[in-house]
Amino acid sequence: MLPVFRPAALALSLLAAPAAGAAADDPWAALDSVRRQMAAAGGLAADFVQTFTPAGFRTGDVESGQIAIALPDCLRWDYREPFPKAFLVCGVRAHSWVEGEPRGRRATIEARQEMGLDLLLLPIDELRSRYRATAQGTSEGRLDLVLEPTAPDSPLVAVNLTLDPARARLVALDYRDREGNVTSFGFSAYRALDDPEAFSPPPGLDWEDP
Repeated sequence: MLPVFRPAALALSLLAAPAAGAAADDPWAALDSVRRQMAAAGGLAADFVQTFTPAGFRTGDVESGQIAIALPDCLRWDYREPFPKAFLVCGVRAHSWVEGEPRGRRATIEARQEMGLDLLLLPIDELRSRYRATAQGTSEGRLDLVLEPTAPDSPLVAVNLTLDPARARLVALDYRDREGNVTSFGFSAYRALDDPEAFSPPPGLDWEDP
């Protein structure tokens, strides 16, 4: 099971991103630059806060934890509050488990079917056919990208990403589904990942397949 992804995402640092004005002319160039630098940076970690706001509500459920990234293949979410749980995606394999329980779940996934993961894992040319994209700079020097799915049967209405071009980081991600539910992520405190076992499922668990 994937996080109510409420997925996605992420971090970068190391290389400089394009100037905000140039990126705003081509939002796909901005996203491509971010993904390339994420891959070049190696293993990265960041803190995240996730909020799920059901349709018709002004406030929602808040969860928080750490995300680990090693593009182009692996992402891991370790939720700490209010309940510890973890989700790991490497290639086409996904694992999920709850801290202290003897069993976990695993499944085979397809990035094309996982909205949110597709933004990180599919080629940019393919994303161009899946979304219409616009970008606008902010007064803080950041770049807001708005992606609208082109498929009429997409479960999403829109995806919003906020980039910090000066630091080449993803600051925020949110998406709205057709029922009006909104899932939002905020990312902070980027750093090098110091856990060599982060992208290996924990040993000793009994794995259940769907």
